[in-house]
Amino acid sequence: MAGNNNGKTDKELGNVEDNEMSTISQIEASNKKGGKKKLLFIIVPLILILGGGGFAAYHFLFAKKSKTSVNKPVAFSLSNMQPGPMVKLKPFLTNLANTNRSAYVKVSMSIELKPGSNVGTFKQFTPQVRNRIIMILSSKTSKEIDSPQGQLSLRHQIARSLNQLLGDGTVIGVYFNNYLVQ
Repeated sequence: MAGNNNGKTDKELGNVEDNEMSTISQIEASNKKGGKKKLLFIIVPLILILGGGGFAAYHFLFAKKSKTSVNKPVAFSLSNMQPGPMVKLKPFLTNLANTNRSAYVKVSMSIELKPGSNVGTFKQFTPQVRNRIIMILSSKTSKEIDSPQGQLSLRHQIARSLNQLLGDGTVIGVYFNNYLVQ
């Protein structure tokens, strides 16, 4: 093997010595290990992505179905509730308690009574009901009742006052049909 072929060495002809063979086999072996590492770096993230996708699919598809099934009985029970009798009052126009300028409120409202209440009895108390509502409205400033929270507070205050007059629990709702603060 140590022969010379027209001035070319054995290496140039592709002949390889034994110690070089072990180096080549080491390189090939390391390439195989590197291929396994590359494959590992592809498979692990792929498994994580698929697992996350599966979890997301379960969470968004199946979890919503269980939540809607929980909400159905509540909606069903609310639909069975019958509203109480409604009494529409004549509109109110009154001054507000502003100190720096004159302001007024114009409100028309309906009062909901508990189911089974006698509307005739409520109508007998109309002067007292209107007086209580006017007293509450005229004690407020425009700043107090010009926001949604203020209107909600006003509705609750009217309901409490009317329940003191008519009996606790008689009025279950106060609803503004028109509402103007100026």
